Amino acid sequence: MSLTTRPCPICSSTEAQPCLDNPMAAVGGFDMSYKVVRCSHCGFHYAQELPDADTFSAYYQSVSKYDAPDSVAPVDRARIDATVRFLEGRVGKSERIADLGCGYGALLGGLQAAGWQHLEGLDPAPNAAQCALKMFGVRNIHRGLMSEAHTVLDLQSVDLVCIMCVLEHLPQLRQDMAKLVSRLRPGCKILLEVPAIECFLHPDCEPFGEFSLEHIQFFDMASLANLMQSLGAKQLALELLDLPMVASGSMLGLFEWSGSIPQEPTFQRSETGALQAYIEESQRQLDRALQRVPAGPVIVYGAGSHTARLLAHLEKIPGCEVRGIVDSNPNLEGKRMGRWTVRAPSSIHETPDTAVLVSSFRSQQAIAAHLRKTAPNPLVLLYH
Repeated sequence: MSLTTRPCPICSSTEAQPCLDNPMAAVGGFDMSYKVVRCSHCGFHYAQELPDADTFSAYYQSVSKYDAPDSVAPVDRARIDATVRFLEGRVGKSERIADLGCGYGALLGGLQAAGWQHLEGLDPAPNAAQCALKMFGVRNIHRGLMSEAHTVLDLQSVDLVCIMCVLEHLPQLRQDMAKLVSRLRPGCKILLEVPAIECFLHPDCEPFGEFSLEHIQFFDMASLANLMQSLGAKQLALELLDLPMVASGSMLGLFEWSGSIPQEPTFQRSETGALQAYIEESQRQLDRALQRVPAGPVIVYGAGSHTARLLAHLEKIPGCEVRGIVDSNPNLEGKRMGRWTVRAPSSIHETPDTAVLVSSFRSQQAIAAHLRKTAPNPLVLLYH
């Protein structure tokens, strides 16, 4: 696998300052480790030394799978309600809206319930249309990637394009967005949601949790405005959205495309303090958590980003021996994480005396409560 040293996704500068090494155990055979850097020109924070585009594509097809839930999670309900409020008075109810990367249609369902009727969506998941119809009564969901939107949807007739929690994932952010806006008609509005650096630092934030396996761009309000201005889009509204249930937050931005990409865009410089403070606090929290790991064998419960980051630290703790990794997600069962194969939680019963280390921040207590009822193994909890 080759590594890509990419220029700044916003201003294309090749000069960047290192902020953090973010090593990860390989998941499903894919090493998604990266370095976080800060652009020396515009101040944008992004991931450097990434796997190549083919590796990202293979990873998302093989490992990163999201099943449609039976109901809308509280955090997603909060995001949808905030988005509806954000659009009220800014986008007419008669305007045509397309949600690119719509998932199972939760946002479209919220918009439909609020009075918007001309709605359509696009998502690569094969069951997205069925889920959207079953859960929200939303129709006109098509299958496809964002890069294929112009071949599936009539983008020239769309008044608002929604791209929610997508930009932070794109290895070719600038190229993908430039291609998309070139397919829109001048005057088309663009609604964006991205995780917000301004909300990363929180008393209950997960240490380094914002640097997940799949998030490779890190936006503050200035950098999101910079990106869209450099693509020829005028800012109409931009606001932060606090999400206390996950001890973090995002930002919503509404922009209007001018019809042309400027030759020489100007950039306002992003600040560095908020992300640096988050990195320093994350390190303090991680150091405290690692002190709770005992010497001896452990089974790690959880096979997500938290574990991918944790494994390298566990191997440095004297006497600690990882005997296996389990996860309740059937999409991960049988996949490799580091040198281990992920197994079902039922395998814990094979070694009832081995401690189970709960490798989760937000779900630690729920997982521990379940294990206390179903397994005799002693538990190791990292966070109190």
